[in-house]
This record gives sequence, structure tokens and C-alpha cells, in this order.
Amino acid sequence: MDRANNKDSLFLKGIVQKLSTNELPPVTLQRSVRQAGVALILKLFREELKVLFIRRATRENDPWSGHIAFPGGHHDQSDADLLHTVLRETQEEIGVSLNRSDCLGQLPLEIPYTADQRSNLVVVPFVFLLNHEPELNLNHEVSEVIWVSLKRLISDELLTHEAVHFNANEYRLPGFRLSGNHFVWGLTYRVLLRFFSIVKRP
Repeated sequence: MDRANNKDSLFLKGIVQKLSTNELPPVTLQRSVRQAGVALILKLFREELKVLFIRRATRENDPWSGHIAFPGGHHDQSDADLLHTVLRETQEEIGVSLNRSDCLGQLPLEIPYTADQRSNLVVVPFVFLLNHEPELNLNHEVSEVIWVSLKRLISDELLTHEAVHFNANEYRLPGFRLSGNHFVWGLTYRVLLRFFSIVKRP
């Protein structure tokens, strides 16, 4: 193992420790509030830490059509809990079977924006760790899977501001510019910032 890769392994140990001790304040949601969960998946493969993103398929009537996101989806009444939702949706969308034991922790909930208003939907991110190269099987909701170096993301090397067209308007927003003309912004960007704020704590 070279020095750079050894640093990634040590960094991962710090991430696991900080997520395990990260206490979230209790949240009480109204019954009318819809819930969804997403998976922030880390992969330690050949001692290199990477983060998984998906590119959502281009579909009519989908406000996030074509966006870069994390796998996940809406809570179903048949799901035991929101973590089960994330496990099910990740399997359905990209064919990756996550286990509860793969979950390192939960991040604070996020509220997406639609039509310039906060929606009645809350999204809860869960962080997972894979120690192998997973086989992928994308369904119709996903057009691409992108693995990105966590080191490059957290260093702000990829951070920029770009024009984004959303809900018939144009905004200049912060985000991460990935290869392949992909831009991470909005809720996915905010989830990453929350994650980084936790793992960067002294």
C-alpha cells in the first residue's frame, strides 16, 4: 500500500468514528409530510475512497430529470422503516444490494425545492460503505453511475458556480463539476456539504 492510499484508509477510519458518534436532534414530522431516503455510498476499492452518484434518466414530468443524484426514493407503506426504503430503492435502481450492516450512519434531513418553494417532502441521507467493486444493473430510472474520488470532492478542487435551468428559470448556483459534463448541485450538493462538515470535525 502506498502512502496516498494509506491516507485514504486512515481517513475512512475517521469517517466511521465520526459518523458513529454524530448525534442528530430528534425530529417530529407531521403525518402529511412525505418521506424519502437516499444512499451516499462510499467504496473503498484498492484502498481508494470513492463516492457513487447516479444520473437520473431523462423523463417527462420528473422535476429532477437528468440530474446528478444519489440512489434512493420515496418511503412505501410496505417498508419497515426509511433505511429499508433506501436498501430497496438502491437495489431497484442500480442493482446494488446493501445491508443494514453496511450503513455507517444517518445525516440530517434535507428539504428539496420545487417551483421555487419548499416541498412537503423530507429526504434523509444514509451513508454506506462497500469494501468491494459492486456489480451494477441499472433500471429505467437511471442512465449512468459515476464514481468520484472523495478526496477531490472534499478538497473543494471540483467546487464551482454554474448556471442551472430549473422550473423554467435560470440560477447561478454552487456545486461540484465532475467529468463527463456532470454538475452536482441542489439537494445532492447540500447533502455532501453536511457530510463533509461532520467528517472534517477535529
